[in-house]
Amino acid sequence: MSYGSVDEALAAYKKMHRALLTSTASRWRDLDISMRELRAIYLLRDEEVATVGRLAELFGIGLPAASVLADRLVRAGYVERREDTADRRRVLLTLTRAGVLLVTELREGSHQHLRRWMSQLSPEDLAALTRGWRSLAEVASHRHQPVESKAI
Repeated sequence: MSYGSVDEALAAYKKMHRALLTSTASRWRDLDISMRELRAIYLLRDEEVATVGRLAELFGIGLPAASVLADRLVRAGYVERREDTADRRRVLLTLTRAGVLLVTELREGSHQHLRRWMSQLSPEDLAALTRGWRSLAEVASHRHQPVESKAI
């Protein structure tokens, strides 16, 4: 039994990826924020609470630019500013419910589509997919090792 080539596997992956992009495109298309703003939202999701100074540090920008970035996200309704009760000079930033919902929709929307599609596979195909992804994850987890190329 032939399992196909790497090129065939990549072609199948690309077809699935295109379907995934098509199914989530409307949410991304309707998103009216910059890439930097989106990165800041994801950063705040990971950090939970951050100061404007921390935002500046993580983005490698000055405090005024970080403050402007935070202001835009506050105006958009994704971030909330509040004073630090321990140090009133510091401003704390946290995601609002809308910010958390946005991150969840963008990240989990793709997972929901994949879950629905995978649930339609036969048990055998799902087991084969799981084995393949586990194997690929194992190879990817050793990415720090140099890849040897074969001369053609």
